Amino acid sequence: MRTSIPLALLLLAPFAAHAASLELKPTTAVYAVARDGKVIGNAQYSLAANGDGSWTLESTTKGSAGMAKLVGLDVHEQSTFRWNGGKPEGVHYDYRQDAAIKHKARTIDFDWGAQQAHVRDNGKDIAYALAPNTIDRSTVAVALGMYLAGGTREATLNVAQKDHLEQQRFAAQGEEKITVPAGTFEAIRIDRTDASGKARSWYAPNVTTLPLRVEQLQGDGSTIVMELRQR
Repeated sequence: MRTSIPLALLLLAPFAAHAASLELKPTTAVYAVARDGKVIGNAQYSLAANGDGSWTLESTTKGSAGMAKLVGLDVHEQSTFRWNGGKPEGVHYDYRQDAAIKHKARTIDFDWGAQQAHVRDNGKDIAYALAPNTIDRSTVAVALGMYLAGGTREATLNVAQKDHLEQQRFAAQGEEKITVPAGTFEAIRIDRTDASGKARSWYAPNVTTLPLRVEQLQGDGSTIVMELRQR
């Protein structure tokens, strides 16, 4: 869905200042990945600080069962971002998917000097204007974890897509006790509200910046679920 992008990134400016005072910490996490209730693989995540003050979130997902194993599914995603004025902004994004039936590659360079996103998608070059504090889709997970830790319950993010910016809105739906392979936690559920039913996540900000559980509706109607196994 294409939308016009306002200049504001967050709905709650006071919260952004609070988020800036929070300490982002290096972390790792391992998730079980399922499609429509059937486990298909594992995903390993790591969040690390770089020497220049930026951060890198890296993940590797490998198929271990069913069709995902049969086709040798291997997905690597890497996001480099930094904090600017209490808000995250993208630096570089890299996505690689390898499988017997499909290969995909996408990079995004965030050129803040020129205020442009430079995308290379499967060999095709695309450029479009950036809005302040635009991030990539992977960094959203870290941003929401930090924002919830800072006390916000509602936020709007500008997220870089293949050929346009997408404004994504999120709102907390309350506290729930959930059980994942890593244990039972008191968590905050946060839903994407501009695309009802498309995405929801559960966080325990006192435990980890990354989500405990993620549900994502796919374009083909299936649902991908990631649940924390180890941290």
